[in-house]
Amino acid sequence: MNPDQLKKSILDFSLGHQGFLSSLWKLFGFTSHGDQGYSRVLLQVFGYIGHGKSSFINSCKYVMEEGEEFIEYANAGDDHQTMTLERKAYNLTKNITIVDNRGCITMGSFQRAEIYAQLGNFLPIGEKVEWMKDYTGMMTKVEDAALNPNYSDFIVPMLIYR
Repeated sequence: MNPDQLKKSILDFSLGHQGFLSSLWKLFGFTSHGDQGYSRVLLQVFGYIGHGKSSFINSCKYVMEEGEEFIEYANAGDDHQTMTLERKAYNLTKNITIVDNRGCITMGSFQRAEIYAQLGNFLPIGEKVEWMKDYTGMMTKVEDAALNPNYSDFIVPMLIYR
């Protein structure tokens, strides 16, 4: 598939009966079950600080946009410098959104819990992400998020590792 066909395929992606998933199901001899209640695909980008999460998002946006000028949507920093302090969402298509999550320095137990909260969409998009120093604070955030669950997003975690 050439790049233009691939781009068209991504732009035409739909979660409904007429979309890409339906075609994929039919290809393998299965019956499509529609959108299954999902309204969008949420590509959750995560990884270590300075490994290129924001740069990856900027590249994806550049490829999907028709303009010739490169626009830095997600602020990209240097090695070991965090620029993303809050979860930010960027629409790639009408059905696909890519989320820049705050990077971590290590993968200790508290950081893993924070990453879980971000990837599980338990933390609101657009709010500052603060690393917790204990499980009590983390569990409070996750429990609060459980009161208003968002089941309409099909979540795809994407680890960016340089």
